Amino acid sequence: MAAEAPATRIAPLDHERAGRSLNRFTTVLLVGWLMFIVLFMVLRRAALSPDVFFVFVSVIAVMLGRGRTFIRDWGPFLLLFLAWEAMRGVAYQFGAEVQSDSVIAVERFLAFGVVPPVALQQWLYQPGRIGPLEISMAAIYAAHFVLPLTVAFLLWVKRRGAYYHYVIALMLMSFAQFFTAILMPVAPPRFAGQFGEALPIVDIGHEVTLQTGIGVVSWAYQNINANPVAAFPSLHAAYPVLAFLFLRERWPRWSWLMLAYAAVVWFAIMYLGHHYLVDALGGLLYAVVAYTVVRAFTSGRIRTPFRQPARGRALGSWAR
Repeated sequence: MAAEAPATRIAPLDHERAGRSLNRFTTVLLVGWLMFIVLFMVLRRAALSPDVFFVFVSVIAVMLGRGRTFIRDWGPFLLLFLAWEAMRGVAYQFGAEVQSDSVIAVERFLAFGVVPPVALQQWLYQPGRIGPLEISMAAIYAAHFVLPLTVAFLLWVKRRGAYYHYVIALMLMSFAQFFTAILMPVAPPRFAGQFGEALPIVDIGHEVTLQTGIGVVSWAYQNINANPVAAFPSLHAAYPVLAFLFLRERWPRWSWLMLAYAAVVWFAIMYLGHHYLVDALGGLLYAVVAYTVVRAFTSGRIRTPFRQPARGRALGSWAR
């Protein structure tokens, strides 16, 4: 009697390989969709506002089968973010004296007698000429909200617990800047002449807008009044630094690209005449403090998803 053929053994599902494939798929999907958003901005000559960004990325959330979770996690954050933006427009109406000459004095002290925004324009800008440098710097400046919200969405897709930490730090830093603007409003270099010493500064961003027609795409956001004297600290400088601090925990090598981007942003805000070096350094300080406070507060309360789980602990315990 012939021996029975051995039963075919079915290999168990390789969860780790499946997880890597899903991560690659979601990463490609996210990058592809964000490239479409950038293309949309270029073709429309528009700066993407937070509410429109919310609509764009919600499509990805639905495609990932996480539409309801997205609304639950992002809805309160978006409302709080827009409320902060709306309040910024009234911060300078509280009557505090606008600082200008004092900031210029500190700027000269730090930069050995020169004012960096003035020096940059004298070095690189040709009056009346808008070239690739000016347009690219204005585009980076206009992408102010796209960057932090993109990082928030990436963390939400990959590590939902880290998303909460990040947006808490983001809003803590933003509201700290708001109260600073109430107590100590600071005029940017382009408006210095209205409050004291006039600087030979051109509002390059405004010139780019006039010649290229770059604007925002959201009617609601167009009707939110900005604060013209809230230069310190610079949130343009702070946001990429905060993003770097969080990204380095999950992707330490790639996060250095964010730090390089932050350096470009610092150059852009000074070259365009929108901020002093003092404002950028203030943004750096606020970002580090916000990150440190959130990390200290959540340590031991909400397990950070970026650390290697202890031996014997369930891999998914960070989300509990």
